[in-house]
Amino acid sequence: MTTRTGNGRPRLVASAAGRGPAVDVRCRLRLKVDRYGCIQPRSIDSRSGLMNIYGTGAVVEVDLGRGSCLTYYDADLIAENLAKCAAIHIVSTEAYGERPRIERGTAYNADGAVVVLRWAIERAARRRGATAC
Repeated sequence: MTTRTGNGRPRLVASAAGRGPAVDVRCRLRLKVDRYGCIQPRSIDSRSGLMNIYGTGAVVEVDLGRGSCLTYYDADLIAENLAKCAAIHIVSTEAYGERPRIERGTAYNADGAVVVLRWAIERAARRRGATAC
C-alpha cells in the first residue's frame, strides 16, 4: 500500500512498512464436548487436545458445538487463551435465543454457555488491559 506525496514517487504507508498494527489472523477453535453436553477447555483439532494461545490481532471463532453446560472455571480457562484477540465470535449449534439458565457458577443450557463464556472473555481482556475484544 502506498500514498502519494506531491509529484514525487509513492512511499510506503506505515502499516505496510512494518510499523502498523499486528496482522489479523483468522482461526477457528472447536471445543470438545462430552456425551452429556459439558463443554471442556480442550480443542478437538489439536493432537494433544490443548488449546492454542492466540496472539494480539487474531480473529477467533469459538465453536461450542452441541455443548449445553459450562462452568465458570472452564470458561475462565478458555478465556485466558483468547484475552489478546482483536475479535472473538462465539458460535453454537444448540443456542437459539432462549433465556440463559445460569445457577451457582454453571450454565445449564447453550444460551447460558454463550453468556458465561462472553463474561469470562470480557474479564480476561480487562485483566490484560486489552482495549478491544
